[in-house]
Amino acid sequence: MKKSSSRHSAVSDRQALALDEGVAVLLLRFKLEPSLIAGNPYANLQANDVGLLVAISEAGKWNVRKIANELRAPISTISSALDRLETRGLVTRRRESADRRVVYIELTAAGSRLVTRIRHNQVETCRDMLARLNASEREQLIRLVSRLAQG
Repeated sequence: MKKSSSRHSAVSDRQALALDEGVAVLLLRFKLEPSLIAGNPYANLQANDVGLLVAISEAGKWNVRKIANELRAPISTISSALDRLETRGLVTRRRESADRRVVYIELTAAGSRLVTRIRHNQVETCRDMLARLNASEREQLIRLVSRLAQG
């Protein structure tokens, strides 16, 4: 993982995270290819795979329907992505003991490590973008991106 350069020190974590959130929504909303800002952690992953991994890294019990709703994608698309990610050892399916029809999706240790790298890369990319602007421009960009992301 790369370290922040001195020019990045003026960009706060709050600013980088805020821009990252806005960009993530824009990527989803406008169905943009995440590899445009991705870097290494995305190697050999499809766009749906990245969004799925990041989504299920959030707290909660995730099933195919919940993931499909979160990513605004068809269940068949999510199922295909899960198959790919499970084959790669990044996610696992776990049946609920009380009701074997219920299947929860969880990250494996390897999946968690990959999501950590992806998120770090995303935030650092946003930090790079913001570092090119002065403080006022940063806030304006974050505000505008957030407004666009709201729809």
